[in-house]
Amino acid sequence: MVLSLPDETLSGEDPEHPEGSGRSGEFPRSAAVLARMRSENFPVASRVLPRGVRRHLHALYGYFRLVDYAGDEAPGNREALLDFLEHDLERAYAGSARLPLMRGLQETVAECAIPVSTLAKLIEANRRDQHVKRYADFAELLDYCALSANPVGESVLHVFGRAEEGLIALSDRVCTALQILEHLQDLAEDHRAGRIYVPAEDLARYGCQELDLAAPRASTALRGLVRFEVERARRMLRDGSVLVGALSGTARVAVAGYVGGGLATVAAFAAAGHDPLAAPVSPSRSRTFAEWARLHAMGGTR
Repeated sequence: MVLSLPDETLSGEDPEHPEGSGRSGEFPRSAAVLARMRSENFPVASRVLPRGVRRHLHALYGYFRLVDYAGDEAPGNREALLDFLEHDLERAYAGSARLPLMRGLQETVAECAIPVSTLAKLIEANRRDQHVKRYADFAELLDYCALSANPVGESVLHVFGRAEEGLIALSDRVCTALQILEHLQDLAEDHRAGRIYVPAEDLARYGCQELDLAAPRASTALRGLVRFEVERARRMLRDGSVLVGALSGTARVAVAGYVGGGLATVAAFAAAGHDPLAAPVSPSRSRTFAEWARLHAMGGTR
């Protein structure tokens, strides 16, 4: 189900837009966006968390997914939709957002003091997706993840009042690792959309061609490449998991769940023979819970 842009914006002119440029397209309904939490690799807002914290995490998730929809799935002019979201984000900080999910974000950004520049990076990442379809090396991919993934963790730390420089640096490693794992899970889907997030230098090192990503199952070479990328993500999760031990209370519970979901995804890749083409790779709930409990108890992983 989709929700058209508010009536006052359908004329193609936004009176608050400095250049008066047009927009087109539709946004999904709030319930449809929030329902996607159930398909994530990690518990987004566990019921064990206080209601107020869950409300903020739901609001942030709605924003993140709305931006992803505009950049990845929306029909029509995606850049125009991203422009609209950028201006509605500004309106959210002024308390006058138009889209329901953006109105739901208003209280969160105010109470948690999340900088607008942090949330705006997600829009910039999706703008980049409209033009950049390949990444030459891992450094380029890290630069993309700094926009597409790392602001998510920083925003969560703001919710818990722990957005400190050192903790943000650890969160960045966790979020980048989770993004890499998601890219590997979506290898075939992204390829069909014309995008490849595996660095070109890695494809070449393992003797893989882009057409290998369109096969019904992964070749031996591609499985070796996926194993390499998953192991790199696992090391980043291990290094970033120090963050769990630096937190306490509900913040520790939430972040242990995110890291635990990532580690459970690593295990799911191993169980699938590192072949994300033959069948979807997703972590089991039991493995996610086990990793979550272990991390919470130990405060990190070796």
